[in-house]
Amino acid sequence: MAQAAARTTPDQRLAQPTAAALLRVPGLEAGEAPLNVLALEGGTVNQLWRVESRLGHFVLRIDGPQARRPGVDRRREFVLHAKAAAAALAPPIVAGDADSGIMVSEFIEGRRWQEADFLDRATLHRLGERLAQLHQLSAPAAPFEPLQIAQAYVAAAAPVGEPLAAAAAGLLSTVAAAQARFAEDSAGRVIIHGDLNHLNLIEARQLWLIDWEYAQVADPLLDLGCVLAYYPASAAHAQELLAAAGLGGGEQRGRLATATFLYRAMSWLWHIARGEAPPGEPPQLD
Repeated sequence: MAQAAARTTPDQRLAQPTAAALLRVPGLEAGEAPLNVLALEGGTVNQLWRVESRLGHFVLRIDGPQARRPGVDRRREFVLHAKAAAAALAPPIVAGDADSGIMVSEFIEGRRWQEADFLDRATLHRLGERLAQLHQLSAPAAPFEPLQIAQAYVAAAAPVGEPLAAAAAGLLSTVAAAQARFAEDSAGRVIIHGDLNHLNLIEARQLWLIDWEYAQVADPLLDLGCVLAYYPASAAHAQELLAAAGLGGGEQRGRLATATFLYRAMSWLWHIARGEAPPGEPPQLD
């Protein structure tokens, strides 16, 4: 999830990519100087640069010291990102590996989505169509369990007052019930993106999905629940999104509500993990 990045202090940020990282960029392997380096908008842990070499434009990502956090598994990410790239859903990975904390991928020139795109029926339809393609893909990986992430957020939190601790414990119980309910009628286990916020969608000749660090093998409805949790106003076009994603059966509306709750609950607990006051009361399961 986009909101799952841990906070870092300013001295943990790099002013420029390291020399070792630049050696992984195509065209710079022999130590050539890049033609241009531009910092890109990213999270509070990962750092991103657009690097230009004689062979093209690339995105260089370097992990920060807190990159290992709940929900992130670099080995799983590389596998699932590569599968999505082979299906022309994600930019190809051209260098890097899970152990080095470095990933280099092709740079996609296009328009990043804005929050307003999630209010538009046509753009949501395009997203649904791309998700339908993604959800045709599978990979050998442990299935995603939101309860594990929620428990990890609580475990990572500093001690909190009794009212907040009680609220978190109650929410964990509800997440466990929701996860069990959601699994009763599973739509299968496929690759999901897992973090469909507007910064991770690029409109070009086609819609590209970037930033796969929270990708999982899970029920496809969880991707749609992520959208509605991050952008509640998109619920006005939920049926369009379901239909475009190939999940338009009437029985899916209830499961979509449960999937949306699971993402809202994880987001609420994420604030506790950061030592922040969560926004309002814990989300409720309908």
